[in-house]
Amino acid sequence: MGGLFINRIGGLIAGLALFAAPAAAERFSFVALGDTAYNLPDDLPRYDRLIRRINAAEPVFTIHVGDIWGARPCTEDSYRDALGWFSRYDHPVVYTPGDNEWTDCRRIEILRAFAGIGSEEDQRELADAYRFENAFANTSYVDVLAALSTLRSVFFAEPRSLGTDPMPLARQSDSGSDFPEMVENARWERDGVVFATVHVAGSDNDFRINDEARFQAAANRNRANIAWIRETFERAEAEDAPAVVIALHAGMFVDGEGGDLTGSAIRGGQAGPYGWIVFAIRDYAARFGKPVLLINGDFHEFVIDRPFMIDRGEGEAPLYENITRLQVYGAPQIRAVRVTVDTETPWVFGFEPLYAE
Repeated sequence: MGGLFINRIGGLIAGLALFAAPAAAERFSFVALGDTAYNLPDDLPRYDRLIRRINAAEPVFTIHVGDIWGARPCTEDSYRDALGWFSRYDHPVVYTPGDNEWTDCRRIEILRAFAGIGSEEDQRELADAYRFENAFANTSYVDVLAALSTLRSVFFAEPRSLGTDPMPLARQSDSGSDFPEMVENARWERDGVVFATVHVAGSDNDFRINDEARFQAAANRNRANIAWIRETFERAEAEDAPAVVIALHAGMFVDGEGGDLTGSAIRGGQAGPYGWIVFAIRDYAARFGKPVLLINGDFHEFVIDRPFMIDRGEGEAPLYENITRLQVYGAPQIRAVRVTVDTETPWVFGFEPLYAE
């Protein structure tokens, strides 16, 4: 009788222990892609097949890191057509802009000439645009800041993702920050992992020293981006998050050694258009100390590496080794990457290519 009582008490205690134990983190996957469907309309059937392949993989969400076309008139109609393609994803899609959809927006005559379908007058317009004075004056471009404003109004009108099953997003513009225009910088969480998009585009992040308005806008956006990166890591630290994911468009590293700053050389140099973004991610990630994944597009080549990491030699742990970089595919390869997140493993992130073919 006493033994039975003891066994029952032991069983009850064991049951309570099981009930009180924290649940193991759920393993999940998301998809990352960018630089899609450059050759219109020929690439669209392949892009459609890729979207169907992504849907079949059942990710919890997809992140598109920009360049939604190769070259196209930057009009509201063009943006809304691209928005319609995002509606083909049957799950949430979080998008951050690339350079092709605003910083590189050209006049229609220039686009026709580039495509080889323009008239003789269009070809003359193109040749004229390359003369030094005109190139310096950016005469081949439309008003790219107006294009950015239209892009924001089409894709970022609400504090939620795109896709047919949108999810709510925290936006920098809605957080009481000093940057109310930054509707595109978003943050969300999944099973404790903190995700954020940061609007850092290719084409020198639009730091145009020959255009005062564009340069000033780029400087303001750079300050906003750094504030958003800092706030993202502060939130991750406050919530004891197991990992952080930062997604942006620009490829910020090039071949070469980064010296005592980063493992790989920074595109444009340490004082260039990406230097402060790189240093912000580097330093806040180092303080965070847990796995960090940086996702970018722009260079159209699938790469998984650690461009921040500095090897200090035998007997010393490398610096910034907790930051992994995923660079996604880009046109003409219309492909994506499935990222598995398992916070029960030391490395957290796993990668699997997804092909449309």
